[in-house]
Amino acid sequence: MGLFEASNMLTLVLVTTLGLVCGSMLPTSQADMVLDALHTHTTAFMYPTPEPNATEDRLHSSNNGGDSNPIVPDEPIILDYHHGPIMTGKNEMIRLNVVFYGTFSNKQKATLRLFFRSFWNNAVELEQNGYWPTAAKWWQITRRYVDLHKTPIARSIVPGGEMQDWYSQGKNLRQSNIQAIVNKAMKQKDIGCDARDMYLVLTSDDVLVEKFCMSMCGTHYYLFPSQTENAQMVPYGWVGNPGKQCPGLCSWPYAPGGFVKQALIPPNGDVGIDGMIITIANIIASMATNPYDSGYYQEGSHLETAAVCQGMFGTGSFSGYPGELLVDKATKASFNVYGASNAKFLLPWIWNPVTKQCAGQV
Repeated sequence: MGLFEASNMLTLVLVTTLGLVCGSMLPTSQADMVLDALHTHTTAFMYPTPEPNATEDRLHSSNNGGDSNPIVPDEPIILDYHHGPIMTGKNEMIRLNVVFYGTFSNKQKATLRLFFRSFWNNAVELEQNGYWPTAAKWWQITRRYVDLHKTPIARSIVPGGEMQDWYSQGKNLRQSNIQAIVNKAMKQKDIGCDARDMYLVLTSDDVLVEKFCMSMCGTHYYLFPSQTENAQMVPYGWVGNPGKQCPGLCSWPYAPGGFVKQALIPPNGDVGIDGMIITIANIIASMATNPYDSGYYQEGSHLETAAVCQGMFGTGSFSGYPGELLVDKATKASFNVYGASNAKFLLPWIWNPVTKQCAGQV
């Protein structure tokens, strides 16, 4: 079976989970039973679309005289609003609480922390004059999404608490184990439990996670409260490090695929971490706009804000080609935004509901 056949297309998965409360946890067997019974909603992600006419493909490329054209919609794209909450944060900020599960080097953690600090408008201090794309201006696209009261997504994501978990659930995880890790983290004082926060579990390259590299690179869920007093619904996500397990599937275009015959050079020198950052960006944008499966998504396909722009990273994107990217003159690495301390990252384009186009900046 070819790498680009529709049956092999990887997805990010949004799952609605039931029965959890901040600071408490269902028995593992019961949690597994709940998860096994769930209907999952799949969304596309950064990997190139397998076939222009694939059933799951919401965007297509046309070929005229042998020239590939930019991705254009098969039909008008509408991300319907389902009248539920979106993440408006507290004081225009969403705290991002992170769990490093497993072994991450100091350099890997430093790169990820730089990324998490990159969503302030003043995070980038470029000496050159002119317009420069930034992670903060990428995030501002989400401000175009509003709730029933016309309140937009929070202006910034800011680093919250952080926890190192040394394999408390082992090295072979089910999705219910990810829940347990989140619940453990929420008991840590500097993390806590707050529905206005995001919670993100990052697993190292030696950790196997259910369906990772087979049908997903990351997921976002929410914890649904019981009738316990003051219980809260809490959105959380998980992203795995594909560096050793499936770089060709979860780190594209930093691994060959589509029209990228030779892997692009990752800006931070780590195929796994730079691939994780692409998926993390997808996850946090989707969590913000659809935290409880009642926000913004396309009716029928259930595609979310990054999914409808699958495989697009720059101008001129088409199926299997990421588009025009910036290139570091010294390292020849490819990227499309600057972050904190002028770090460089590659972020997926997301859907702008005002212009009704995929975009990488406001």
